[in-house]
Amino acid sequence: MNRLSLTIFAAFTALSSSLTAATTTLDLTTAGTAINSTANIGGAFRIEQISPQSTGTGVIDPFVRIQANTNEQGYNTSLGTPLDTKSGQFTRALTLAEIPIVTISGVQYRQFLLDINQNTGGNNEFLNLTQIQIFQTSADRIDGVVNPLSDSNSVSALTFPTGPAATEIFRMSATTNNNYTTILMDYSLNSGSGSGDMFLYVRNSLFNAALSNIIMYSDFGQDPAGAGSNDGFEEWAVLKASTAPCIGCTVVPEPTSVSLLGTLIAGLGWMTWKRRSAISI
Repeated sequence: MNRLSLTIFAAFTALSSSLTAATTTLDLTTAGTAINSTANIGGAFRIEQISPQSTGTGVIDPFVRIQANTNEQGYNTSLGTPLDTKSGQFTRALTLAEIPIVTISGVQYRQFLLDINQNTGGNNEFLNLTQIQIFQTSADRIDGVVNPLSDSNSVSALTFPTGPAATEIFRMSATTNNNYTTILMDYSLNSGSGSGDMFLYVRNSLFNAALSNIIMYSDFGQDPAGAGSNDGFEEWAVLKASTAPCIGCTVVPEPTSVSLLGTLIAGLGWMTWKRRSAISI
C-alpha cells in the first residue's frame, strides 16, 4: 500500500470512528438498569428498566398505541390516527395534570411508562427506540409532519409547521447523520402486554403550566443496527395509582392535590374545635 493509500485509509478510519462515537446506545437489556443521559433538546433525562410488579393491574392509563413492522412511529391525539398509531380509546389527548411528578436525587421529573411487545427467540425480543419528542400545546393537534430522512443513518423528528403554538420541550435525538441516541430494550425481561418495560423521566422544570395539552412522538426500530418492531403494539402510558413507583424516588403531589389535602386538614381541625367547644359548654 503506497503513502497516498495509507493516508486515505487513515482518514476514512478516523471518520468512521468519529461517526460511530457520535451514536449513543442506552442499554436497558439488564433487569433493573437505570441510566441518566442528556437529550438533544431538554437537557438531562433518565430511563429505567422496570419489573412487572412496578405497574400492577389497573394502574396504567395509556395515551398512545403504535404498531407497524420493522419501523413504527406515531403520536397521541384524540383527533385521529396519524402515522402508525392505532385507533381506539387508548390513543388520545393527554393533559399535563395526568402526568405524575416524582423526585429523584432532589430533582423533580415527569414520569412516563412504556410497554413494548416483541416476539421471542433469537434476537427477536430486542427493540430500539430512536426518537422521543414532547410538545406542549394549547389544544389537541393532528397536523404533525415528520421530516424526510437524509440517509439511512439519520433519524426522524416531528414538527407542527402551522396552527396554534406547539412548543417542543424535549427531543432525545438530533436528526443529523449518526448523531443520535437509541434506547435498546429486551422484551423477554418482562412477559405479556401491560406489564411495563421502561420509565422515562423528563425534568419537570421544562413544562409550562399554561400549556395543558401534551403530545409525545416516538419512533421505534429506525436504528440502522436493527432491533425493529415485530409483534404487537408499543404503548405509552401514565400511572394513575396513588404512588408512582421508581428506583429511589418519592412522589410529589400535584398542586390541586396539595390544596385538597390542606382543605381536608382544615376541615378536620374545625370539626375537632367544634366538638371540644360543645363538650366545654
